[in-house]
Amino acid sequence: MKKWVTSYFWIVALMLISAPLMAQETEYQFGVRWSVNGLASSIDVQDIMLNFSGTPSNLDTRLPVSQYIKNGKNTVKLYTWPLEYEAEHELRVSLLYWKPGQNPNTEASTAFEVLMMPGVEDAKPEIVSTDPDAPLQPLQNGIRFSRYEDNDTLEVNFTNRQPMPTWCWEEGDILQDNDATRDSLTREYHRLHALFAEGDNEALLDAASNRTEELALASDTPEAYVRDRFSYTMYFDSPDLYQLNAFPDEPMTLNLGADNRVAWLTTEGVQVPIRFNHVQEDDVSSRVRPYFIRRDGQWEICR
Repeated sequence: MKKWVTSYFWIVALMLISAPLMAQETEYQFGVRWSVNGLASSIDVQDIMLNFSGTPSNLDTRLPVSQYIKNGKNTVKLYTWPLEYEAEHELRVSLLYWKPGQNPNTEASTAFEVLMMPGVEDAKPEIVSTDPDAPLQPLQNGIRFSRYEDNDTLEVNFTNRQPMPTWCWEEGDILQDNDATRDSLTREYHRLHALFAEGDNEALLDAASNRTEELALASDTPEAYVRDRFSYTMYFDSPDLYQLNAFPDEPMTLNLGADNRVAWLTTEGVQVPIRFNHVQEDDVSSRVRPYFIRRDGQWEICR
């Protein structure tokens, strides 16, 4: 499995702890924390992939997810795919919350935590802690661990009691999982790839204006700051370090999430159509991983 590097989520996390904060309508911001010991893993919110580690690893990671949390029921899924489990293997998923101005890495509170010991015979996922005053609460019948041929899944359903905006990923058209959708989205990826090839940073940021606006709202951060953090000039200004990979020739895989309202394309595995190879590092790349909705017949970058 090739190693990979992505900066997107660390950009969002940095925004939450380093940007000047403004008054906001929602009382808390939210995050997810997960850990595995010696397992390959991936985590989704609303079936939108947030992170992937394709080699067995010891992980204890947290990411901000306010921009993925909706009113009512929400879902986090932690995927693993071991050859076999050992008795000491643990899967942990926690939902976090904190007030604006607090450091989410050190001051976040745990709404609840779920533990699964998949190597223990007859084990079931267990809610090991709950804060009854937290805005996020686990659904008692919504925590399950399922074994599948390709992967295993710890599914954590919970309810959000804090009012949230209606996000763009809730409003896109319901998409069909077919070649027509894939081919249409491929043309949009190809258009973006051409902008990367031209080094047109402003056009790329303009194409993601929905994402900028909603991340600014979710993190209570000025839009100008968010836009600047997503700038691609680092790649364009350092061709001796970063090289845009050629656009794939073969048909790609269409992926759908958020009740078939969000779409993205992958090549082999979780590889993406737009990435910058690190010239001085073998098999390392920075991936551009946009998530799209389609509204009024047009593709829009939503995340």
